[in-house]
Amino acid sequence: MKRKLPYILPVLCGLVLLPIPLLRDLHFESAMLAGTVGCFWAGIRSASSFKDDFFETLHILSRIYLTAVPLFIFALISGCLTLDGVGFWIFIPFPSAFFGAAVGRLIRMTRIPFPKFITTLILLSCGIGIWLLEFFSFPQVYFYNHVWGLWPGPIYDESVTLTGSFFYFRGLTFLWIVLLWVIPDWSQNLQTKLITALALTSLLFSYLNLDEAGIISPTKTIQQQLGGHHQTEHFELYYDEDFYTEKEINYWATRHEFYFQQITNSLEIEWPEGRKVESYLYAHAWQKKEITGAKFTSYVPVWLQQDQLHIAKQQLDGVLKHEMVHVISKQFGNNLFNGSWSIGLIEGLAEGIAKDASSRSTLHQIVAAEQPYPTAGEMKSALSFWGFYGSAGAISYSTAGSFVKFLMDTYPVEHVKNVYSGMDFETEYGQSFEELVSDWHKMLEQTPMDSIDQQVSELIFAQRSLFQKECPHSVTQELRLWDEYQYQLADRDSLEAYDILDELYIINPQNEFVKEAWIREQLHQGNYERAAQAITPKDSLLELQILKADALFLSGSFSAADSLLKEVRPKILSSNARNFKYTQELRADSLQWDFHTRRRYQNFYPDRVSFQRQNLPNKMLSLNNALHEDNPKLVQEYAGFVSDHDLHSDWFDIYEDTIHQLAWMGDFESAELWLRSVKRLDLRLRFQERLHEQQTWLGFIKTYKTVAD
Repeated sequence: MKRKLPYILPVLCGLVLLPIPLLRDLHFESAMLAGTVGCFWAGIRSASSFKDDFFETLHILSRIYLTAVPLFIFALISGCLTLDGVGFWIFIPFPSAFFGAAVGRLIRMTRIPFPKFITTLILLSCGIGIWLLEFFSFPQVYFYNHVWGLWPGPIYDESVTLTGSFFYFRGLTFLWIVLLWVIPDWSQNLQTKLITALALTSLLFSYLNLDEAGIISPTKTIQQQLGGHHQTEHFELYYDEDFYTEKEINYWATRHEFYFQQITNSLEIEWPEGRKVESYLYAHAWQKKEITGAKFTSYVPVWLQQDQLHIAKQQLDGVLKHEMVHVISKQFGNNLFNGSWSIGLIEGLAEGIAKDASSRSTLHQIVAAEQPYPTAGEMKSALSFWGFYGSAGAISYSTAGSFVKFLMDTYPVEHVKNVYSGMDFETEYGQSFEELVSDWHKMLEQTPMDSIDQQVSELIFAQRSLFQKECPHSVTQELRLWDEYQYQLADRDSLEAYDILDELYIINPQNEFVKEAWIREQLHQGNYERAAQAITPKDSLLELQILKADALFLSGSFSAADSLLKEVRPKILSSNARNFKYTQELRADSLQWDFHTRRRYQNFYPDRVSFQRQNLPNKMLSLNNALHEDNPKLVQEYAGFVSDHDLHSDWFDIYEDTIHQLAWMGDFESAELWLRSVKRLDLRLRFQERLHEQQTWLGFIKTYKTVAD
């Protein structure tokens, strides 16, 4: 039994990991743990043992890999096994263990006193010290390490794959192993001298190219990669000059200053004179992932002395204000990393000010619609690191955001700032945390709600966190191809994107999500008959049947198209989806249907006469197209045509965009006219918040453009 125990214990350790989220997955997280254990184990053993270091390390690795057996079996049974996960388990524990052994062997053979202690100290310096040095020096959120392998970036991005940079770094680990192994005997013969010289030279050249290899991302390197630069009073904008026009950068620079003024006013902050924020604007999420390690996650490295924002172009409109709160809140953050010890307060403050959890419901309505409300104990957990990330991001952000917004609306903002920097709630507010949560509950109970708020809340609270997913890093071939398709669209390679979409459709033509995108592309390319033939009565997705009706109409079969539309009419009328509300009016007759399909699939912009012949839904969507295509002349023209129609909150999104762009274009009179008209509507609470934002924007632009002129 004693002989079997060394083999049984590692397997039992693997079984212990199975209930632990992420660590039970045969992927980089468990490989990091295995690599760290193996590195210190082999290092300490080599520091004290005079046996064969190579085979001793292999023996240790055999125990490490026995730990992986339960994880491997679980991944295999659950369908979570990936080649990337297996690769991480090969290229993290193996080099890490030999790196530890090489350090311990060197200390032992140079006869330094207290070899185990010194070895442990060196490995801690490598594992923690070097990471801290990089952490407080570079804006990246990915890290490579000889002890624990790698941290690939925000876990919200989920898909973590083996990369060239990872293999490059593991090559550096191998060079260190070789160098440390031969140093004790480097002068014995010509062979060891050559190996030592070769390893040293290779390491020297390798370390000179760390940024080019993607091992580190210094700010200067990022600035050079992006190329573009624009300066405002409070910001230095660095942007990809191939993906942003001068007009776009002027607009986003103004939005930066607008949000800056809003946030500093809300938080009652006097910004230090001459202090500027560096804002890095990437072409798309994939470029940001390659450079910084964060893909769809926008972020602010608050731990750096230099204020920074890192955002991809496609996310700018939705997250700029939220991320800027993080930058500005550094003014009252803690002394260690300029943030709060409570991740819930960090994100709750940003969410409470940005209020961007939903375009239809307020933060309070989202939380109020989900009962029972979080208890004081649950809120304490939600504000903590593990509690916050234990729930899906949308849940944690909304709940913390509602609570912090309540505190800001009810008490002086100074209280939130003091708690944010480290003061406890009871000392700062003069009452217990339980009482604060109770008062928040009372406010939630008085929050008006309707069925839309219930739907929004149910959608958000139904989401699962990464920790709750059975296969957190397993990505199917279809999802990989879909990601590649989205990347090619963002990278403006439409031909490659369409080829990938075709491949996706061939792989699984029954996937209605893919099929809808493929059908739309066929209609845009003029393949009307092909699109119509691809959709059968078995396709249950209502949108597909409507697309088939459009395809039939465009191919000249108006009667067949009208017949199909009448057939699906009961489903259209019973649908709660907003996008189906005006489906029939947009296709009321052949004239309106023609206007709609030409606008939707052929990028048609009607002239004055044609615009007047459209019914209201078609007019509004023509205006919406002009707004999204950034066509100022048409925006003003179309907005003037529809300014006297009977307003309805169904079109609020377009009203909001119209006010926003008219203000930006300097047509203040028209913007104010629209603002007054929309104000008279009986608007949802969230719409009222958004309209007030546009009123503030209009006032800011008036002053900003006057100063600029």
